[in-house]
Amino acid sequence: MPQRNNVIAFVPAHNEANIIRSTIESILTQTVNVDVLVISDNSTDNTVSIVRSMAATNSRVSLIETVGNKYKKSGALNTAYQNVDLDSYDYVLSVDGDTVLAPDLVEQALVEFQLDPLLGAVCSRAGVVKQETNGFFEKLVYHWQYVEYAEFDRSRVSQDRGIKVAHGMCTAYKVEAIKAVMDRRIATGKLDCAVYDVHNITEDYELTVTLKELGYHIAAGFGMYAWTDVPLKLKELWKQRVRWLRGGLDTLWEHGWNKSTRKDILNAGFFWIMLSFQIILLYYALYDIVRGVYLPNRVFILVMSIMYIDCVYTLRYVQNPSKWDYLVRMTFIPQLFYAWFTIAQLVYAYYLFLFRPNQDW
Repeated sequence: MPQRNNVIAFVPAHNEANIIRSTIESILTQTVNVDVLVISDNSTDNTVSIVRSMAATNSRVSLIETVGNKYKKSGALNTAYQNVDLDSYDYVLSVDGDTVLAPDLVEQALVEFQLDPLLGAVCSRAGVVKQETNGFFEKLVYHWQYVEYAEFDRSRVSQDRGIKVAHGMCTAYKVEAIKAVMDRRIATGKLDCAVYDVHNITEDYELTVTLKELGYHIAAGFGMYAWTDVPLKLKELWKQRVRWLRGGLDTLWEHGWNKSTRKDILNAGFFWIMLSFQIILLYYALYDIVRGVYLPNRVFILVMSIMYIDCVYTLRYVQNPSKWDYLVRMTFIPQLFYAWFTIAQLVYAYYLFLFRPNQDW
């Protein structure tokens, strides 16, 4: 009997009227047939009316509106799992409402599953949608992230079948693996968490860790292209990244030291070692300047040279790089500012983790 490849896409959406049509169309035009379930989570714009109009002309599109959901994306996705007969499908594709897929993304995902029987989830490459920017600073913030998302892809190359996180923007899950997670939730008493842990603000990372603990492989499909919106305001970017980082720390604390988390815990400790080293290096550089020594010492030059080479090398993984992407990385100074901005995010995330136990969505 040939293997079924029945796929359903869950699309959680909150006020995505500007892009939701493009998202759904990119799923419907896949080289493999995919059903689409949009979960409108407390939308106040035209998201619902757009989806309804599409559902009226295509039987593969359906809509659910959440009622009383206070857990945002994880609650919306759990609503989908509670309303769909998983026995009718082999794979679930989770796609953010602001994400657009390449036409063969699902086909590429199915190839990955066929190559590895233990594969529980495979995520797309991390691409960024072309966005209109207003002014120099928004353009800078956009291209910081445009290249940074390529860094995410770069990091996954070396992680093979054990990537850190199958990201929320676009990941395909084997239904068998999802059912194992459901059983795990029931066994651990998390009856309000059908699949996603609603008490964790980084639902994709927590689910990834849970799948690893259940013995599943997690991979990135480098033939799976998808593109998502990114925040253009520094305040919005700060809030997004602090949430990601804080949720990651909560996940590691919740799951503790085990085979699936030890590498991430060690990396968290390594961050403080590297931060201390950078502060010491910066101190001596500034001390030399105060003393009137304007030629940096050899260690400083060596470290900065390594950082510069690494910074520029990432351009290799950027999809269709523009002159702005080259400018941000090759001039180096803008990237240094962004690097310290990301360090500040992680330090603040640690502060929230240690002293603010109530998580903020």
